[in-house]
Amino acid sequence: MEYKINPMAFTGIFPVPNSLVDENIRLASVVQLKVLLYILRHSNDGMAETETIAGALSLEADDVRDAMVFWSERGLLVKDGQMPAASPVAENKAKSEKNTPVKEEKKVAEIALSRPSYEDVAKRIKESDEVVVLLQEAQTVLGRTIGYDGQSVIIQMLDSFGLPPEVILMAIEYSLSLKKTGWASIARIARRWSEMEIDTLEGAMQYIEEHNIVDETWAKLREETEITNRQPTEKQRKYMVAWVKEYGYDVDIIYCAYEESIDNTGKMSMPYMDKIIRSWHEKGVKTLSDIQNERVKWENEKQKRFSKPPKKAEKTEGEASYDIDEYMKKSFNLQYKKNDTESEV
Repeated sequence: MEYKINPMAFTGIFPVPNSLVDENIRLASVVQLKVLLYILRHSNDGMAETETIAGALSLEADDVRDAMVFWSERGLLVKDGQMPAASPVAENKAKSEKNTPVKEEKKVAEIALSRPSYEDVAKRIKESDEVVVLLQEAQTVLGRTIGYDGQSVIIQMLDSFGLPPEVILMAIEYSLSLKKTGWASIARIARRWSEMEIDTLEGAMQYIEEHNIVDETWAKLREETEITNRQPTEKQRKYMVAWVKEYGYDVDIIYCAYEESIDNTGKMSMPYMDKIIRSWHEKGVKTLSDIQNERVKWENEKQKRFSKPPKKAEKTEGEASYDIDEYMKKSFNLQYKKNDTESEV
């Protein structure tokens, strides 16, 4: 069955660059095409906002950002304040025609910051059986076919991030367990592991175990507090890993530290909570009862430290400065001594 454009559809149109079809349509993923078409449709509305696009297309914000970076690299989008430039494809053609050499240092920097091109991906698949097997295994884990978008990310993990194939597959599985199926999320996890030098299955499994425990504890803490972010930030996660994994504290202990922070600073302060929790750990505090005992000790010490000694009783007006009873007792007990000059009767 053949189709043609409905003429009535042209009652409302917007321009689409030729390069979208001529140079990029075979490279772009469905998400990337959706994002670009939405931006083109609303090009008169000003700068494209990530959250707005994500909400309108029911996409993750990370995937939208990833798509915008892709189109920026392809020359169809520019950042605010950035001067428009020719597309990378046009630049490459001009360079090849002029036979202009590319400096090695610049090439290395580009590989570290951006994904491999379509040509680079095809070359790696052709020359490496390891890459072919890795891509096949990744498709099995994901349960879907991987196009250029996914292939470029996986090859970037392998070549730029330096992760072995088994760790890459573990990163994909972990991202899926978090219900983050976008390539931007998967790439972010892989890059973090690379920066943390997690390059073995054992290291990856330890990381996942720590994060699962922390995320579970964080979720429980959110239910009892006014915390709004669904997951802790990287700084908050570092504190939580120490409290949960190193010290062995559960959410009840951490909540007590949260209360102390609110009472003494008026807000949740992770550094302040960390000082409290480290202090409890050094004192051997294990349970809520131990915390209560520590609070009682502190109150007693505070009362001793700040309490004033009792004042001595002050004299009232007309009151003798000596003890009358003691004076009379001593007076009546004195023995009478006869004066030598006194005559006997």
